[in-house]
Amino acid sequence: MDVWETINNPDYRDCTPTWDDRDLLVVGDADRALADAGQLKEWWEQKEATGTYANPFELVRTYNRAERVTGFFDTALLNGKDFPVMGLVQNMVFDKSKQARPEIVRDELREFILHYFMRVSATKEPEAFIPRDQFTKADVRTELQPFSFCPEPLDTQSGFGYSQLYYKLRESDYVGKFPVHLQPRIVDLRRMSDIYQWIVLQVNIFDFNLTYMPFAHGSFSLTFPQKEETYIAISRDFITNQDEPSPDLLGRYGIGYALLKPAPRKTIFAYGPGYFTAGFQSIDFEISRSGETRVRMGFVANRPTNVTNFDLNPISWGFGFADLMTFGLTSRLFGPVKKALEQVTPHIPNFDPVIAYIAFINLLTGGLARNQLCASLEALEKNPMLLTHFMEHYYLISGALMTWRKVQNWLDPADIPEAVREGTSS
Repeated sequence: MDVWETINNPDYRDCTPTWDDRDLLVVGDADRALADAGQLKEWWEQKEATGTYANPFELVRTYNRAERVTGFFDTALLNGKDFPVMGLVQNMVFDKSKQARPEIVRDELREFILHYFMRVSATKEPEAFIPRDQFTKADVRTELQPFSFCPEPLDTQSGFGYSQLYYKLRESDYVGKFPVHLQPRIVDLRRMSDIYQWIVLQVNIFDFNLTYMPFAHGSFSLTFPQKEETYIAISRDFITNQDEPSPDLLGRYGIGYALLKPAPRKTIFAYGPGYFTAGFQSIDFEISRSGETRVRMGFVANRPTNVTNFDLNPISWGFGFADLMTFGLTSRLFGPVKKALEQVTPHIPNFDPVIAYIAFINLLTGGLARNQLCASLEALEKNPMLLTHFMEHYYLISGALMTWRKVQNWLDPADIPEAVREGTSS
């Protein structure tokens, strides 16, 4: 059975997953996120058509370069108010028809993009084999790990991992929750026109790392792996399904989604995937009459006001350092004292040391640090924020191309591997 048949099966209705406060918080933001994203998408399409971004810039050059990688800063109008945004547009060739007639490729492309693309959006690179009898870094005691040469298993996934969590039916406005076994099996997006008003998905962004290099030439660097995840909503307004859209094109097919506000969680970061106030992503494929397929990706989201977010409390920081040195023993012994001191000690909530440093160093140098040390929020927005966004979507398309070429006929279910049909291929 397909997803629609399954969620309407009486046996499924009897075992609907339970809801918690986090579920309600995410679902409650779907309509707002879609409305805001719709306004931003309309604004972006007008800007694209006229090429009138307030502050455009070329973001990256590559050997096998995309045809266009344009970043921009601008101010959109959202709900009648100015809304500072940053964004990125990527144009690149996806594939070229080798043997099949372009009309056949068009029909397969439509099926691949609208039915299977979000099920195969994550890829896994080859990784070294570690024998079962060999120690890894995780097998070594924590205090001895810095002195160990044992290998550490690495997560070599890249791209995006989509899991559908919630849905709203078009006719009845019924809001439901997908069972766990259906979460990787993203619905056929053509059903957004007749069955679903929207679906909400969780996106795991693999290989999202923040890297700081104190010296040139990469002689030494610090990498902070981020387990990034966010929630997105899809409606039919963000789905492209057009045959013969122009005299030069056989078809245009694509997906897009709105970015939801984050559910509360403990983290020091205040911006990036999972922390946007409003925004959208679009991924549109076009196939020409010669059979060549191109992809255009557009991204728009609010500009940051904070990069990190600390509760600056001397007592908490002091106990944190003491726990580090005593392997947590300090807090266990002096827990009641810690709580009492935290309540009476002055602290600064939502303190951002990054923004504070930028302001201080520019004040100290009379603004020279902005140009000579790249000490500005704009520099951070370009790299790592927009640059990392570009790289993740570059890997996304590269991985999708590998999967696209592996299947002989995307219109024949017998040719499609079960792992691809079920969304468990990555």
